[in-house]
Order: sequence, then structure tokens, then C-alpha cells
Amino acid sequence: MTPDQAAIRQAVLDNSRAELLRELQASHRIIRNMLGLLSISQVAMLAERNARNQVDGEGITRAHEREAVIRRAGGAA
Repeated sequence: MTPDQAAIRQAVLDNSRAELLRELQASHRIIRNMLGLLSISQVAMLAERNARNQVDGEGITRAHEREAVIRRAGGAA
């Protein structure tokens, strides 16, 4: 691989990482907004469904896990 090819490859990876981070940050906000609109019974149903699908975490929406990944990627949650 030439230095120019390596630089292009790195630029593509950097752009992909930045795009993924922006999408994760947007998803984080959307999930928080959605959670704020749910009733207590709907939140309980969401928690049950997440547990059944084995995607539960520290909280019902895995907010802490998402925030940690966002911070590791250099973003702000």
C-alpha cells in the first residue's frame, strides 16, 4: 500500500467513525425523548421486552452503556 493509499484509507475510516458517533449521539437523544413520553406502564413494558430480547443493561434503555461508548469515541453524551 502506498502512503497516499494509506492516507485515503485512514481518512475514510475517520469519516466513518465520525458518522457513527453522530448517529449514536442522535439515537441517544431520540431514546431519551421517547422515554420521557412513555407512561409508567409503558416503561415497564419496554423494560420487560428489552430483558426478553437480552438487550437490557444497567437501565432499561442502556443509557449508561451508550454514554460510555460515546465518551470513548470522543463525543459528548
